[in-house]
Amino acid sequence: MSSQPVVGKLPSAAMSVIGVIFLVPFVWLVVAAFQQHGSLELAGGGGFTLSHFINLFHGGGSFLEGGGSFLASFGNSLYLAVGTTVLTTVICVLAAYPLSRFGSRTQEYFVYVLVFLTGLPIIAIMIPTYDYFVTLDIINSKFWTVCFMTATALPFATWIARSFIDAVPRELEEAAWMDGMTRAGSLAHVVVPMIVPGICVVAVFTFVNAWSDFFVPYILLQGSNNPASVTMYSFFGQYNIDYSAVAAFAIVYSLPPVVLYLVVTRWVGQGFALRGALKG
Repeated sequence: MSSQPVVGKLPSAAMSVIGVIFLVPFVWLVVAAFQQHGSLELAGGGGFTLSHFINLFHGGGSFLEGGGSFLASFGNSLYLAVGTTVLTTVICVLAAYPLSRFGSRTQEYFVYVLVFLTGLPIIAIMIPTYDYFVTLDIINSKFWTVCFMTATALPFATWIARSFIDAVPRELEEAAWMDGMTRAGSLAHVVVPMIVPGICVVAVFTFVNAWSDFFVPYILLQGSNNPASVTMYSFFGQYNIDYSAVAAFAIVYSLPPVVLYLVVTRWVGQGFALRGALKG
């Protein structure tokens, strides 16, 4: 009997250990960013300084590939992430609605294809994609890179959006149709307002993935069009690494996804629910 409390505490203890393991790199990141000469060790990096953050915004462009500045690479990341998020969110809702509302013999097979595409490694299609981009002379184009990133994000986004649309009672749309509203109108004015939490899930997930994507921009973009995820690679020289600059860059680079997540969770947490939509 005395061993039961101990066994019951094992999951909490295991989670605490795992949490500490994940927390250590973040502690190093913060400490190294404010040291004069950071290293892989927490101690011995010199005194406190803000110079690494200042260099990112003022006169720190010399370390970036192609002579670009941090702000330019940051802007490229925003362009890719926001563009991919907006296109993916809009298209996935339009694609998920007929999958949810119109039944057919091939519908479930199509859903299975979506699930399969979500697990397809991006590297498997990058070689032919790069060949197409070169042949069509659209290599190093941020717009077409956004289109490609949107295409790769759509399968999972559509699958998620469909599950949220399935939860919306069909009776609400039928009531809107009886009042003279078209199907497109019911989608815009009935379904979409009720799946705002799902849209936020898709948007945050897509933004985070596009923001942190390294491989696709590295292959399809060059020079001054590179996003911050690629330009961070310029910190790693052949013989030395400026750990403090890398840490400062990483902290600033990680802020947009964190801010977006906090804003969206606070907004959605204020109360979007299907309860009360139907009576009886």
